Amino acid sequence: MKKNVFLSMMLLAASTVFVACSSDDDPFVVENGTVTIEMPINVSDVALNSFEGTATNVQSGEVTKLPAPVKSGDDYVITLPSLTEGKYNLAAKGNISFVKDGVAGTTDFEVSSNDIALNELSTSAKLVVNSFKAEGGFVFSEICTTGTLTPQNKNYNYDAYFVITNNSDVVLYADSLALIESQYQSASSGNQPWSPDVRPYAIPAGAVFMIPGKGTDHPVKPGESIVIANNAMDHRTVNENSYNLTGADFEVYLDNGGNSMDTDYDTPNLEYIYCYTQTIWLPSVQQNRSYAIARMKENKETFLANHSETPTYTASTGKLMESKQVQIPNEWVLDAVNLGTEDDFGWFVISETLDAGWVAGRANSKDTTQRGTAVIRKKDSTGKYVDTNNSTNDMEARQTPSMKK
Repeated sequence: MKKNVFLSMMLLAASTVFVACSSDDDPFVVENGTVTIEMPINVSDVALNSFEGTATNVQSGEVTKLPAPVKSGDDYVITLPSLTEGKYNLAAKGNISFVKDGVAGTTDFEVSSNDIALNELSTSAKLVVNSFKAEGGFVFSEICTTGTLTPQNKNYNYDAYFVITNNSDVVLYADSLALIESQYQSASSGNQPWSPDVRPYAIPAGAVFMIPGKGTDHPVKPGESIVIANNAMDHRTVNENSYNLTGADFEVYLDNGGNSMDTDYDTPNLEYIYCYTQTIWLPSVQQNRSYAIARMKENKETFLANHSETPTYTASTGKLMESKQVQIPNEWVLDAVNLGTEDDFGWFVISETLDAGWVAGRANSKDTTQRGTAVIRKKDSTGKYVDTNNSTNDMEARQTPSMKK
């Protein structure tokens, strides 16, 4: 009887030991673990457009597809499916849209992190999207406003154009970009004690024309450009020394209620915001104004109501001089270039924080050798355009226009 009891106790103990050992050998299963996808800190309004992700168990090689992330604050969070504890290689790729310095853009991303431990004590991980550069943005890569000479050596002033290039590594949208010409001229005669002096906080603008769109109508890929023509026609039909601008993306047209003498060609028009002239706009053949690209943040009516002013000064004759203009807030400006003449650059007509230098597009007021030339931005060793906010360093004058065929 005692032997039977002893045997039963031994069997019970063995059974207990077996169950305990079996429980210890069961791997821990991570439930409701998370992976946070951290977005770049230098962009805003980030939206995830597409996503693919995997978690690969390093020991077994088993691949688990990750579900779609959910937005959480500035980042996105993936709730992991049930995963056996162990080390995992995490990988994700997709496409995001964002806003950088007021410019909307999109970019693909691909990120990974290896040997991530997921277990009872560690149920979360992160992937950081920092593999793209949204720096650079839109810049003037070419400004061609010098006009040309006809075979008869006559001046021809209607073939101006501007080239704006996406100098970043991501797709940017040109919607609401404005082409701006300064109201003041950089010649010494324009350097007057205007009051108020708006330059510390705004560009005193004499002409503003904006690319229309709803925000994502005009994508520009990295390194690609848009061309804005003053008149989008084949100017060679009038002057064989000029350019064919029928391929421009946009043109300037003074749609101002019937006073314009401008011609509306087939190319899409920029939206007319403001211009000092009511007839026809001619960019500075004299090379003595500044040009800028800005992101407009108000509609036309609101902008004109909030940013119109008429600075004044008293001339030596005692006459009160006025300068009707609009002001583009400096924080809206994406790029700016000061033009001047070699013998008479009298002052900076915009803040030096926007452009600390200037480029001489013309030798003097009688110089005609600048006709048929362009101001073109330099490139660095990587093929990117140089942009130090100093046109003396960044730009080269009297170059062959890209539209010259």
